Amino acid sequence: MEIRKATEQDLDAIVELDRQIGQIHFEQAPEVFCPPSSQQRAFLLDAIQSEGRQFCVAVLDGVVVGFLSARIDINDTIPFLTKLPVCRITTLVVDEHHRSRGIGKALIVHCDHWAKAKGASQLKLEVMSFNDRARSLYESLGFKRQSETYAR
Repeated sequence: MEIRKATEQDLDAIVELDRQIGQIHFEQAPEVFCPPSSQQRAFLLDAIQSEGRQFCVAVLDGVVVGFLSARIDINDTIPFLTKLPVCRITTLVVDEHHRSRGIGKALIVHCDHWAKAKGASQLKLEVMSFNDRARSLYESLGFKRQSETYAR
């Protein structure tokens, strides 16, 4: 398996992966997420081309089987929060036919190296409470719950 920077040539595969994760999220929380739509293509292309963002793909036998998107944030407005750079993983997706094979872990390890090189003090991400599989992966990699979001 190879982890590399995403390119425009990967866009079709990335759109399909995004559709997979988008459908799961919409089915589980339609009050929060919209169904997958054609608008995602332009959004994902912008993200791939963004200079300040990490957007990498996992490639297995020439096929894109996962992607990760992340960015570095620095708080400069809220006085009680740290001013240290924080890497926020915004999306992590592994193809539904390739899960539980270490691909998600490899993408996170790759991101961790990128984040450290950029001076990030920690990795952060959000995971929906219904996503047991993702929560298990993150916990196995040493992520700890820092907060919870409540809605009604």
